[in-house]
Amino acid sequence: MLKTIARRGLNAADSLCLAAGGLARERTGMLVSVLFHSLYPDRAHLGDPALAPNQDVTVPVFRSFVAGMLDAGYSAVTPAEVDAGLDESGRHMLITFDDGYYNNTLALDVLQEFRVPATFFISTGHVRQGKAFWWDALSRGLASIGVVGPPQRREIERFKHWTPDAIESELLRRFGERVLEPCGDLDRPFTAAELRQFAASPWVHLGNHTRDHAILTRCAPTDMARQISDCQQALAEWTGHRPIAIAYPNGNHSPAVVTAAAEAGLRVGFTVAPGPALLPLAAATARMTVGRFLFHGQRDIRRQCRLFGARAVPSHWIHRLLHSAY
Repeated sequence: MLKTIARRGLNAADSLCLAAGGLARERTGMLVSVLFHSLYPDRAHLGDPALAPNQDVTVPVFRSFVAGMLDAGYSAVTPAEVDAGLDESGRHMLITFDDGYYNNTLALDVLQEFRVPATFFISTGHVRQGKAFWWDALSRGLASIGVVGPPQRREIERFKHWTPDAIESELLRRFGERVLEPCGDLDRPFTAAELRQFAASPWVHLGNHTRDHAILTRCAPTDMARQISDCQQALAEWTGHRPIAIAYPNGNHSPAVVTAAAEAGLRVGFTVAPGPALLPLAAATARMTVGRFLFHGQRDIRRQCRLFGARAVPSHWIHRLLHSAY
């Protein structure tokens, strides 16, 4: 109840800022990065139990998002363009997908239609082993014993404090040896061959999301470096190219994490703290800690696009505060 009231109050405060202009006025000289995970073919698939509760983004909604951002004057860019330096008088967007779901292939027609690039951050251990992502497996396991809604989401958050090995051990203990088997094309990761073909598209750019989707601030230094370097090596093996960009799983980063990423050859890094990046991104630390907005398929698309480009609104401040420990 309190969360609902707080969310409504924050939405109202954002709306007042948008209506009043001022701090919410959109500006030039910025990069807006937007984060997606899964894509559903259409509304009929929303709520599919194969996936944990997520952003509810369908292909038609994704298409409307891209069209809305382009209509608002944004140009779509790649990590290499971010690293090289963006036009400081322009408004730019970077479309990103995390994890490596095979369902991300559903984005291709939209990217080709609008001739815009997107960056897909891949957890290569899931590709190599063909295993389901742990949050989907946990969600299905909890639902099978009647744990849904807020208790289910709290349990998913609790698991984020563990290492990948500890998470998988607990899943196997609680739900059996088949718990990490994907249900189908909606929840499974790419195979290596599919990823190679996917990366051949001129609109697809791949990035590092660690080997096991490890929350790097929970890892020992040697494990942290290995998670990043193993992912780099696998993507080079499968596609012939080493990424220059990393998305830190769960957004968690620290100076040690940023240093480990840079030592692996990564030059652009993304968190999940929402906010536009003001240009120029002259300092290396700024390029390695670019914030991203989470897009929600069930919310007003044009309003979200306006909020992404707003100079400052209450929701930006609150969400950045919540992520300040990452």
